Amino acid sequence: MAFDTLLLFGCLIISCFWITVCGGKKKKNQKKPPGKSTETAKPLVVPNAEKSKKSAKSNVDKPKSEMKDEKKEADKSKKSEKKDEEKKDEEEKKEKEKEDENEKKDEKGSEMKKDVSKVDDKKDEEKDEDKKEEDKKEDKKEEKKEEKKEEKKEEKKPDEKKPEDKKEEKKEDKASDENPGGPEKPHISADPPGPLIFKADQSAQAKVTLKNIHDKKVMFKLKLSDNVAFQVNPVFGVLEPGKTIDVAVTHRKSAPKEGKMVIVNTVLTGDEKKVAELFKQVTKPTGGLVTVKWVAK
Repeated sequence: MAFDTLLLFGCLIISCFWITVCGGKKKKNQKKPPGKSTETAKPLVVPNAEKSKKSAKSNVDKPKSEMKDEKKEADKSKKSEKKDEEKKDEEEKKEKEKEDENEKKDEKGSEMKKDVSKVDDKKDEEKDEDKKEEDKKEDKKEEKKEEKKEEKKEEKKPDEKKPEDKKEEKKEDKASDENPGGPEKPHISADPPGPLIFKADQSAQAKVTLKNIHDKKVMFKLKLSDNVAFQVNPVFGVLEPGKTIDVAVTHRKSAPKEGKMVIVNTVLTGDEKKVAELFKQVTKPTGGLVTVKWVAK
């Protein structure tokens, strides 16, 4: 037991001595300043740092002219980039302008088409109007031709009369022969009362004076049994009460014949300037018929 205790005590003493010795060395190392160390510190090897230093030294060693050239090249590259951008902007502007112009052209083209269509419509309308006018002119020409044909027919057949007209003339002749004054008293007197005598182989003219013997205005119309050998002027007329008018009876050369002039008279019932139209409306004259005979020997 005593031996064991001695061993333990000895171990404790040795351990304490060792601790004191090691702790003192550490303290001495800490108290020494960094610049007065006798040991030489190994330099740290940094490859990248060395390279950067070398490149910096190389850059420093380069001449100033090369540096200027590099700057110029950089400036040129920047300017070229700017020019490219400007060119792109100009091209875009030009494209936009072209698009705008194309749109305007399209709009103008559409407007022109509309105007052309309107002009075409107007031309079509004018053509239609011209056609209508031509048709009217043709119709008028045809009417005139028909009128001329009718006039020629009448000229060729002056002596021919409708059977109805002949019947009416026969009735009037019978009535005038039986009763020269007609059923009513005539409003007009004729001087001379007849007969008028002409030479057949000579042209001559006689005068018959008509007088209004009525108390109102009277209109008259003269009818002839032969419109080729004999003519009268005027055919229609108006007489105021008590007034007279001279009628010229003209005979042309003809074969010997007899004929007569019948004076239809009635009271005026309208515009005296339209006597011919008024007689068309008269069905029964208010005055009796007056007959004046002639003879061509």
